[in-house]
Amino acid sequence: MNYLEKLIASKNKNINKLKPITPEDIFKNLCFFTSLIKDLEYFVFFGTLLGLTRDENIIDGDDDIDFYINKKHRNNLIEILKSNSIEVDKTLHTNWDESFLQVCRIHNDKAYLIDFYFYDADTDEDFIIEKWNFQGMPHIPSKHLKIPKIFVFPLQNKTFNNFNINFPSKPTILCEFLYGPEWKKKLNKDTEYTVRIINNKPVFFRIKKSFFGKKKLVELEDL
Repeated sequence: MNYLEKLIASKNKNINKLKPITPEDIFKNLCFFTSLIKDLEYFVFFGTLLGLTRDENIIDGDDDIDFYINKKHRNNLIEILKSNSIEVDKTLHTNWDESFLQVCRIHNDKAYLIDFYFYDADTDEDFIIEKWNFQGMPHIPSKHLKIPKIFVFPLQNKTFNNFNINFPSKPTILCEFLYGPEWKKKLNKDTEYTVRIINNKPVFFRIKKSFFGKKKLVELEDL
């Protein structure tokens, strides 16, 4: 049972009755949530940004939506979600820290995960700082992701299938910043690659297996 299934089961939902989701379903869900948060300072990030930038679509097999939101809007976001019948479960371990929020929306017998990462745009003049990112280690300062503000601002509004979605100012540069120079290659997360935060910067690793099946992380320059 994967994490999404465990989350749904914890809400006493019958996971056997849920229908599979497609990239088209995820995109419709993306449109639903962007319509809710359109008045907040947000933009798509991580896998959602990668798919829309590289493929102009949701990545096939992706099961969530990734938003970056200014931390000053956190309370506003929670109120918006609650007023639209989206439960904010603070008993989930992912929601214990104020740098991250994960919610599950069940609609038309399909379940969707939505991840909200809260960034600080005020502490550093040159960078936004986001504490959760790839590794979920908000209490370790060296694991905080620092992103140059020139990659992010001013935010731009892009249209997909007649729907407006907020993007960072330099999406292709940000995709390379996050996923390395081979970001246009379609690789499977956690089986073919992983990203670690080292001294506040993302470092892309290919996952290689030895003859005995043991996994090894290899940086691109070592390939």
